[in-house]
Amino acid sequence: MMRVKDRMRRSLVSLAQSDTLDHAMMTLRRFNIRHLPVVEGDHVVGIVSDRDVKKTAPSPFDYPTVEEFRAFTSAVTVKEIMTKEVITVSPLTPIEDAACLMNQKRIGALPVVQDGRLVGILTETDVLGVMTEMMGATQTASRIEIEIPASPGVLTEVIGIVEGTQVEIASLVTLPAREGARRLLILRLRTINPDPVVKALTERGYPQVVGEFMR
Repeated sequence: MMRVKDRMRRSLVSLAQSDTLDHAMMTLRRFNIRHLPVVEGDHVVGIVSDRDVKKTAPSPFDYPTVEEFRAFTSAVTVKEIMTKEVITVSPLTPIEDAACLMNQKRIGALPVVQDGRLVGILTETDVLGVMTEMMGATQTASRIEIEIPASPGVLTEVIGIVEGTQVEIASLVTLPAREGARRLLILRLRTINPDPVVKALTERGYPQVVGEFMR
């Protein structure tokens, strides 16, 4: 099972509560990142996102001079703009649970905490990379989409039919179908020609099998 520790970023860039808005803006820009944990020692006390910064910082065009704009952004502290109720995960959290949490809470990053200490950060970019790999989308393959009954043994039967055509399965994902007690099965196959697999599944009574070659 893939855990958060396998994909989290360990090279951390963080802020202190006393840092200024100006410093936060420059740090986000310098490291080309979107989230900055706020720490006290090695304990997380908040988090600042690029959205927090954009919401707080006025437009430079609202000030007659750059100096006046910098004077404002230097007077605002990170403590004033950070999110104080931080949602965190542990290094051993399954990656899919972290992804679900990010989706439910509509957040773009999760500080990773172990024994109360900040040890990493997991971002939506990291999770998207994992999901792309899990779907097998990083490799050239054929893709087959099929609806199957949500019954024991059906998935095993489909895998057996595919393997019977001497085609290797690169990845397999199941999702709830839109209607009824059925599931949507998406297979990526290590072949440029999915037709034999489509034919074999159709002949075994699986309707609406869709196959295509993906570059």
